[in-house]
Amino acid sequence: MKTKSISDKNKLPNGFKVNPDRQNKYEDQPLFKDKVEKANLIIKKVGLPKN
Repeated sequence: MKTKSISDKNKLPNGFKVNPDRQNKYEDQPLFKDKVEKANLIIKKVGLPKN
């Protein structure tokens, strides 16, 4: 999972700031792995909805 770069155009709301020490902390960890696997299984069985 790649982190988004913070641009000057999108300012954070007052009272929020980005901690640069934690910016890439979760990059290599598979977060929500079980939910992604379940969703992929459902997509394989049922398929994507047609618009």
